[in-house]
Amino acid sequence: MSLFITFLILISILFIPIPLKIKIEYLNQNLNLKLFNHIIFSSQNGIESNLLKKFIKKQKYNTKKNNINKKTLHSKKLSLKKLYKNMKLNKFKPKIKLNGDINYGIEDAALCALLYGLLCNISSFIYILLKIIFKIKTLDLNINPKFNTFTLSFGITSIFYFNIANIIYILYLIFKSMEIKEVAPK
Repeated sequence: MSLFITFLILISILFIPIPLKIKIEYLNQNLNLKLFNHIIFSSQNGIESNLLKKFIKKQKYNTKKNNINKKTLHSKKLSLKKLYKNMKLNKFKPKIKLNGDINYGIEDAALCALLYGLLCNISSFIYILLKIIFKIKTLDLNINPKFNTFTLSFGITSIFYFNIANIIYILYLIFKSMEIKEVAPK
């Protein structure tokens, strides 16, 4: 009986959606990428800079271990055309919610108004691009022009709903999109 309950729990975890919250913001000449309100990337300081410093130090000590066998007979390359076709026909797409704010300003009010007209069309372009990979629950993009000032700030908050089955299927589609090319040994 306990084996059956454990099996049911594992199967339910496979299909329960997991939300992943990502936020990108550019404010006061500082770019931040946040994952669950933890700064992952920042133009000033972040987790990635600490990891890169550790990686660079480790690579200096491990220069002798780079003896890679360069004699390969097959080379795999990702075909973007096949990947696009496979992702477009995918029935098991993860879901996404996308909210964004763009605050901008140009000193010339006429150019600011023209730019506002162009930026209003961005949401439909983003919708078309994201529709290939995701099922879009909401797409809300607020554009706020500030006339007679020179400013730029934006923030994008997105929540991805995916489960382990979606990830496995997308990885399968990526693997299916690989082309094998024969390479002559050197």
